Amino acid sequence: MQKENVLYAKKGEYRFQEVFFNGHPANKKNPNPPPPKRPKKTEPPEQPPEPPPENPPPPKKERKPPNPERRRKIRHGFLKLMIFLIIVSVLALAGGIAVLISRIDYTRNNPDHAAVEEVAGELKTDNQIQNIMIFGLDDHFDDDNGRADTMMLISIDKKHNALKQISFLRDLYLPIFKQGEDKLNAAFSLGGAKLAIETIEYNFKIKIDNYIVLDFDSFTYIVNSLGGLDITLTEEEINYIDWQSHKNHQVEVTNELMSTAPDFEGQTGVKVHVNGRQALWHARNRGEEGICSGDDFARTQRQREVIDAVIEKVQASSIADLIKIAYDVAPMITTNMNLPDTIKTSLGMPNYLKYKTVGHKVPQQFNFDYDTVNGASVLRISNFEEEKNALYEFIFNKDAD
Repeated sequence: MQKENVLYAKKGEYRFQEVFFNGHPANKKNPNPPPPKRPKKTEPPEQPPEPPPENPPPPKKERKPPNPERRRKIRHGFLKLMIFLIIVSVLALAGGIAVLISRIDYTRNNPDHAAVEEVAGELKTDNQIQNIMIFGLDDHFDDDNGRADTMMLISIDKKHNALKQISFLRDLYLPIFKQGEDKLNAAFSLGGAKLAIETIEYNFKIKIDNYIVLDFDSFTYIVNSLGGLDITLTEEEINYIDWQSHKNHQVEVTNELMSTAPDFEGQTGVKVHVNGRQALWHARNRGEEGICSGDDFARTQRQREVIDAVIEKVQASSIADLIKIAYDVAPMITTNMNLPDTIKTSLGMPNYLKYKTVGHKVPQQFNFDYDTVNGASVLRISNFEEEKNALYEFIFNKDAD
C-alpha cells in the first residue's frame, strides 16, 4: 500500500513539475494544426426568370444637338419668302388699281374750299368721315355741264360704322356761290361739280372731300352687270316704269314689268326683280298725274332705295365680278379723287359696304315752303339755321342705330 502511494506521489509530483515548468499541454501550439472547418455554402433560393416585355420600346435615336446657325438661316429664309409674297401681292393690287385709275376720267377741277371759307367761315370736317358727292347726269352735250338729276352726298362714317346717304332736292332755291339765287341743280349747269359743291358748302358749312359724276348709261350698265336688283314696288310704281319704258320706245309691250310681278294679294308692295333701265326709271320717278303719285321727296326716297339695293347686290358679288364691272365702268366716271384718295377708298370699300345705311334729305319735309320763280316751282327752306344744324348732327354725330 505504501509503495502504491509513493508511486502515486511520484506521479503527482512529476505531473506538477511538468505543468509548472513546461506549461499545460493544452496551451502548446500544435505545429500542424488541422485546417479550419469552412462553413457550408448556402445556395440562394431559385427565382423564376422575368418574362420579356410584351412590346419592347424601339431603340432611341440619338438627337443631334441643335444648330443655332441652321435655325437662323431657316428663320431668315421663311421671313424673306413672306416679305416677297407680300410685296408681290401689294404690287399686283396696286397695279390693278393703277389700271382702273388710268381708265377713269380724272379732273383737277376741284372746289375752292379756301374761297368758300373766306366768305362763309370755317367748314366742318372730320378725318374719320369722308364726304363724297355723287352727281347723276341727265343727257347732255360735250359743250355743256348737263343737268344734275340726282345729287346725293355719301358720308362714310368710320366713327359710327355708318354709310349715310343725304339727298339734296334739285329744286331747292338758295344762293349760288358768287352767282345769286337759283335752283341747286342750276349750279351744276353753270359751273359743273365744282360750283355745285361750293354752293352746298357755302350754304351748309359742311366740307365735301371728293365728288363722282356718272351719267344714266353708266348707272344702267352697273345694275345690269350686277344681274339686276330686287326692289319692293307698289302697283303704281310698276305702272310708272312700264309707262316710261313704252313711252320712250324702249319696249314694245305696255306691261313688261307688271307681267312678271307676283300677285299683290292685298299687299301694298311686292318684291320685283328689275334690270338697269327699269331701276333707273324708278329712281327718277317723282310722280305722274293719272299714273303714279309722288314728288321730289318721294323721288329722293326711291333713289335711296335703289342705292340700298345696289349695295346689297355688291355685297353678294364676287371680287372677280366687281373688278370686271369697275374696269368696264371706269371710263364712264369723272372724279377729282387723287391717287392716294382713290387707293385708300378702294381698299376700304369692302369694309364700308358692310356698314349700316341711314338716310337724310335736305330740306327736311317739315322745313320748306313752295314758291314760284320765273314760272318754275321751287322749294325755299323755312329755317336755314335749323336745317344746317340738322345736317351737321346727321353727318358728324348720328349713330347708325
